[in-house]
Amino acid sequence: MKVSIKTPARLHLGLIDMNGDLGRMFGGLGVGIDHPNVILTAETASEFSVTGQEVELTRNLAERFFSKYQIQPKVHINVTHMIPSHVGLGSGTQLAMAVAFALTKIFKIKTSIPELALAMGRSKRTSVGTVIFQKGGFVVDGGKNLKTNAFPPLIYRHPFPKEWRFVITVPNQNKGLSNSEETNTFDKLTKMPSCDVAKICRLTMLKLLPALSEQDIQSFGEALTQIQILTGNHFAQAQGGTYCSPISSKCIDFMKEIGVYGVGQSSWGPALYAVVKQEQAKPTLKKIKKYLEKSVGGEAFIARANNNGAKVKVIED
Repeated sequence: MKVSIKTPARLHLGLIDMNGDLGRMFGGLGVGIDHPNVILTAETASEFSVTGQEVELTRNLAERFFSKYQIQPKVHINVTHMIPSHVGLGSGTQLAMAVAFALTKIFKIKTSIPELALAMGRSKRTSVGTVIFQKGGFVVDGGKNLKTNAFPPLIYRHPFPKEWRFVITVPNQNKGLSNSEETNTFDKLTKMPSCDVAKICRLTMLKLLPALSEQDIQSFGEALTQIQILTGNHFAQAQGGTYCSPISSKCIDFMKEIGVYGVGQSSWGPALYAVVKQEQAKPTLKKIKKYLEKSVGGEAFIARANNNGAKVKVIED
């Protein structure tokens, strides 16, 4: 048997509740995008082997799966494409879920996506990346239950408008936090004031989500930018400002100046995004690339939403 998987990437657009006084914390907002991608194949073999990109990480993920499900590892995994790591585009979850899901097919293991994510050490705070792997689209999860540590439930999912685009900017600077660094940082954060949590909830429920349903890009962008500022101000105690660096702040200011509808930082960055209409995307990209060339350098590209999740192809022997 051979299994091929191509995942979306994800933009993490903010956290709803960093207070926790209701018994739940976090609650993520996010959207799947069509690239970059994790692309891999897994096929039955006489022994276990891994080739391609991120060999050590892929091997560790597979071995975690084998240990969890008590599998005799006879499979070859080849990772041909990888989402850049630690830039805020969700590479860790997409690789972990792609490896694990492929192996469930190879070894005919029946389990749910939430169970698989928890088994692979994902979705500890937010399930945005896992749901995007499974379904794509714009998603909101209900946060982590502080008593049970269960999989954060999916509260809302909606297809992202086909006519809207993201212009993604990754300035040349230090990569974002991940793994133990991220955990340590979350542990040290003070609680977000409940009044700020209330503002984020109100913006989400009464502006962001209705605007998405009505395809009102102006209101959607305004709400998203405001949510990002509130979230970023809370994380300033860890990252030094509303965004992850002065470089990012200047890039955000520039994107606002050139007339995009909404801006923000994905996860810990350094990936930044601007929300634009389809016809604005190429002119906006050109301006951002010119800005980067004259300042810090970096990469910029256009992405559209992924509304379907990972593509999976199974070829039976």
